[in-house]
Amino acid sequence: MYINLRRLYTQLLIWSVIAVPAFTFLFVFIGTMVEYGTRDTIPLFILYSGLMIFLLYRYIKTVGYVGCLGSMDRVFKADPDGSIPMEEIATYLHTTPDKLLRMISYGEKKKILINLVYDAQGKRFILTDRYRPADPIKDRPFVGMDCPGCGASLKIRAATTGVCPYCDRQVTAPNVIVG
Repeated sequence: MYINLRRLYTQLLIWSVIAVPAFTFLFVFIGTMVEYGTRDTIPLFILYSGLMIFLLYRYIKTVGYVGCLGSMDRVFKADPDGSIPMEEIATYLHTTPDKLLRMISYGEKKKILINLVYDAQGKRFILTDRYRPADPIKDRPFVGMDCPGCGASLKIRAATTGVCPYCDRQVTAPNVIVG
């Protein structure tokens, strides 16, 4: 599992709770302004309409990001070796690498993406529970990462599995340091 479904559905719920009343209010407000509006209420109309349109735009953008993150999860689950080039996912999603990086940034910021690391130098995704490099690392450094269960900050040796002290979930650290 590479998508935290609870956080994903929470994002959809939050934005739906905001966008549905905003959409309704926008239509009611436009109807009221057309019927009873005066010249004095035009600035108020522009302000409220702009705010509601902005909220609807953010809702549509969030739904798009969430849908793409769900599609990325299917690609991650189907990958056998744990290393997926960014171009492969961008092609699968019919998007550009720049847009894909914005989606990844959103997923990381909202802690929706779990058990994976984006390697900016290699331009690839590394699935921490599947990736096994060819040559072993003798002196493994500590890798800072978040627990996929509770989001706690952890330090685990590279390419090892540890247990989160807060939620007792097994966490596997990547074997590469992403910079």
